[in-house]
Amino acid sequence: MTIKDVAALAGVSFATVSRALDDRPEISRETKEKVRSACVQLGYVPNAAARGLTGQSTHTIGVIVPDISNPYYSGMATAIEQQAAERGYRVLLSNSMRIQEQELKGIDGFLSRQIDGVLISALSPASQALHKERLGNLPCVYMGVNHGDACSYVMADNEVGAYEATRYLVELGHRDILFFGGRTTSRTRELRVRGFRQALSEAGLEGRDLPAPADVGLMRNWSYETALYLFRQGGPLPEAIFAFSDVTALKIMEAAEECGVSIPRDISLVGYDNISFAALPRIHLTTVSQKKYQLGRIAVDRLVEQIEGKREQTVDLIQPELMVRSTCMDPRLRRHSNIKEAHA
Repeated sequence: MTIKDVAALAGVSFATVSRALDDRPEISRETKEKVRSACVQLGYVPNAAARGLTGQSTHTIGVIVPDISNPYYSGMATAIEQQAAERGYRVLLSNSMRIQEQELKGIDGFLSRQIDGVLISALSPASQALHKERLGNLPCVYMGVNHGDACSYVMADNEVGAYEATRYLVELGHRDILFFGGRTTSRTRELRVRGFRQALSEAGLEGRDLPAPADVGLMRNWSYETALYLFRQGGPLPEAIFAFSDVTALKIMEAAEECGVSIPRDISLVGYDNISFAALPRIHLTTVSQKKYQLGRIAVDRLVEQIEGKREQTVDLIQPELMVRSTCMDPRLRRHSNIKEAHA
């Protein structure tokens, strides 16, 4: 028997079953009795339910991320697990795989295990709006930009990060700068493009923008194929590319190498996220750090505060940091280098 069987027999949602077994005050006495009666009839008394009936903590938190194969999320998850262990909690992880229904199933699965709280990196504002009914009063902290106004959240300032990266390119001497990638529906992209445009506007520049379609499949494939087209089309290349993410930047580098385009001699490149691969000697990508380890640790601390009874909204806005490495070059030095090669 599962919690879904109990829900079906009691005529309620399994989120309601979870809350009833947890003796939450928002569930009526009548509903609680109906749920407990269904449990007795079905013989449903797992350890998690027993915890709910005794009011004991499981010392377990759930974490939902879009895709753990993305180095940004795997790094953040590592920080979360380490901090949770220090605070006496274990972690259950769920991948939404960028599918809204999968994200909701992840929440329901955690509720059935009577977790003490949940950390969520939501897919979009629309998907986040569906969480409240399921979560009820369960402690919850959001990570990233997709959260409601009344939610507790921890996020890096995407607008400031993009502004600083773009200003760096402008100060190097670049005038034709392309913002590359990110889905058109992405709130993260919206904030980064806002910072990108602000820095360009202050310099009297316009720049270019090349977004991915909202319904694009794997962003990595789109980034590689689009970069190949850009490098092969025969038109003038931008002086610099500001990639939506480091994963996107790595695909741009791969396409550039295949097409004989040199980074940074032919084109400068900046990424975003500061994943571990970005610092490797052969890559040495200039990028923006969102300080994912700090973000993960703070998120755990805020969640534990809620679990311990502090229910006021908390907002933590982390300031990003530009990591200057080897993928950008002053375009004037670039032209000087070409002249020297031509004379040689």
